[in-house]
Amino acid sequence: MRVKGSEPRVLGATRALLRSYSARTGRWRTPTGEAWQPALAVEAVLLAYEVTGDGSYLRVVERSFNRYRGRRSRFHDDDGWYLNAWLRAYDVTGEPRYLAEAEALFEAMTRAWDDTCGGGLWWSTDRTYKNAITNELFLLAAARLSRRTASASALDWAVRTWRWFEGSGMINSDGLVNDGLDGRCRNNGQPTWTYNQGVILGALVELWRATEDRSYLDHAERIATAATRELVHSGLLREAVPGEENRDAHVFKGILAQGLARLHAADPDAYAAVGTFLRANADAVAGAGTYGYTWHGPPGTVNAATQASAALLLGAVDLLDG
Repeated sequence: MRVKGSEPRVLGATRALLRSYSARTGRWRTPTGEAWQPALAVEAVLLAYEVTGDGSYLRVVERSFNRYRGRRSRFHDDDGWYLNAWLRAYDVTGEPRYLAEAEALFEAMTRAWDDTCGGGLWWSTDRTYKNAITNELFLLAAARLSRRTASASALDWAVRTWRWFEGSGMINSDGLVNDGLDGRCRNNGQPTWTYNQGVILGALVELWRATEDRSYLDHAERIATAATRELVHSGLLREAVPGEENRDAHVFKGILAQGLARLHAADPDAYAAVGTFLRANADAVAGAGTYGYTWHGPPGTVNAATQASAALLLGAVDLLDG
């Protein structure tokens, strides 16, 4: 736990992260280029602003937006990351331009839905794979938009997507989300990456806020319990399979930390154990001061994605303890 009066711990990770950002162009240099990880860097910077109130962080967000607005990808999950980053920017700043871009991205994503496997969005324009993360990001955005715009259509999309997702088989018998569906529309048994647990937690919390239906939190609690039991090493988050060579995975744990923090914020008393778990992870990451891929033992790879991951964790805990 951060000592009262000390510097917020998110700042160390954010300073390290900003070394991969160009103030002149708004460009982020991440392990996956500009495909999707810059959106998580933006979310991390927004957390730093929420913790500190330092307006310089909002200028980083603005320049990032100027670079990435209008960006569209053949991979629908890439668009979903930016969509949710701009929704977060709107929440923090109230600037209509962020909401307008989010709404445009959302409308584009709806076109990736069809009746194959009973529903759901395709991962890409190739329409060869229906996976968890694309649908989780769409669900999170739909529930968020329903609350921010009072859109009945967005809420319908959110409820419809969750019903499909819950029945798709992607949530396995351990209560964790696998990567996607195989050619027979069955759980493909691919890894239960931490980020797949984190995004669905946030989505279910938003659905609860939109509907006041406690069953969504109950579903989230089951996933959170499984994740904090299975995806750990000595009480600290890790991937279910070795993943350091996977550049995408370098930011994954921070996404789960963000989802756990959103669940905790929904009912801090009921989910006190989640707060304790997050604080233990934050203590380890801040204590090491390296912001690497591994949160237990030697840090391993250190880059913009691992620094964003650490900042998402540390910023969430700073807000929790603020």
